[in-house]
Amino acid sequence: MTVKTILVQVRMPEKLVRTIDALQEEGIYTSRTEVILDSVRRLVMAFQTNDPIKQSVARSLHGKAGSGSFRDIAQEYNPDDIVLALSEAYKTDSIDAIIDEVRR
Repeated sequence: MTVKTILVQVRMPEKLVRTIDALQEEGIYTSRTEVILDSVRRLVMAFQTNDPIKQSVARSLHGKAGSGSFRDIAQEYNPDDIVLALSEAYKTDSIDAIIDEVRR
């Protein structure tokens, strides 16, 4: 089965492109395209999840309030439940590891 692809051209800051190239040079990815596709895929997955905590983290990192922001979550959930949900969703209780995963 052939997957249809569409060319999308994007202008990016030079520093970001150098970082993408470094990921490729380290062998983590095979091309710039692979880096960008993986990044977009992860972002889309974060917004498509039914997990309100993951959606809230993604929105907050991108400065988007809207439905499901941290403010909304704080009014609806007990803080201990939020910590537990984050630990379960990201398989760690390290905030640094969670932030790293969300930014990938």
